[in-house]
Amino acid sequence: MPLSKPHPELRHRIEKATQADSTMCWTCSSCDAECPVEIATNRLRPQRVVRLANLGLIEELIASPEIWYCLTCRRCSQICPNLVKPETLIRYARAAAVRCGVVPYETASAYYDLFRKFQRVRWHAVDTLLRAESEPLTEARWRSWLNTTIPDSCKLISSQSLFKSSQPFRQAAKDAKVSACFACGECSSACPVAGERSAFDPRFIFRMANFGLTEELLESPLIWLCVQCGRCTEACSQLVDGCRMIASLREFAVNEGRVDADFALRVQDAQKQVYVRWVDAVGQLLGRQAGQGRLAACRLPVAECV
Repeated sequence: MPLSKPHPELRHRIEKATQADSTMCWTCSSCDAECPVEIATNRLRPQRVVRLANLGLIEELIASPEIWYCLTCRRCSQICPNLVKPETLIRYARAAAVRCGVVPYETASAYYDLFRKFQRVRWHAVDTLLRAESEPLTEARWRSWLNTTIPDSCKLISSQSLFKSSQPFRQAAKDAKVSACFACGECSSACPVAGERSAFDPRFIFRMANFGLTEELLESPLIWLCVQCGRCTEACSQLVDGCRMIASLREFAVNEGRVDADFALRVQDAQKQVYVRWVDAVGQLLGRQAGQGRLAACRLPVAECV
């Protein structure tokens, strides 16, 4: 379907509403190269979202299924040399799509429930690798994992095992200022992939680190589900560097032989399969047919969508 004509007035209204600095974009594609969904699927280009906003093409923007594939991890915003914020535009476009009837409210609600369950699939995919199993993510397995809750750990932790971590572990925790954490939950509230707390919860990781529970952390899928967006670090009022702590935990897992040296690459490959299924599932939820480039037309006048 051909694009509408550029609309300068709508462009300015979008920028005023979002403060996303989209007019600073020079189409370098850094955002595309950083986006985890784009890397895995080639179906989400943050740069395209920014260009549509810059041209004032609000109808095309809110009818694009791409805006619903985004994890809102803000890695696109962090990498941009001109400080453009594609993720902010995407959140704005989603709200406009619901407001204008392009995506019904019920569908949007179902989408966020799907996103929550999507984290279960990511957890099960890593757990499978930790158990030295490797099988393709079939449609049947995807649906099974979506509806399989994360099992509770039944392992009892003796008080004598607390605070027994190694000196390098304690130093890493000190460097990340983990001891300053008082479990307020700011990190978990900011984390884009913490919707299913049993699958991934930054606060839980940092509390375990404070207790020196090295064994439990290094053998858990938790530390491999972080998307390294840094939002937990940005949100923390106590200046805990959660992103750094999780990166250190991954290094310890490799250095101490808990996982193979190429485990991180195998996690990446497994997550790519998960992202492909995620994008397909979102398309089905939105009622997008195979080969269809956009969603339903806006029900309101264009000016009312902004």
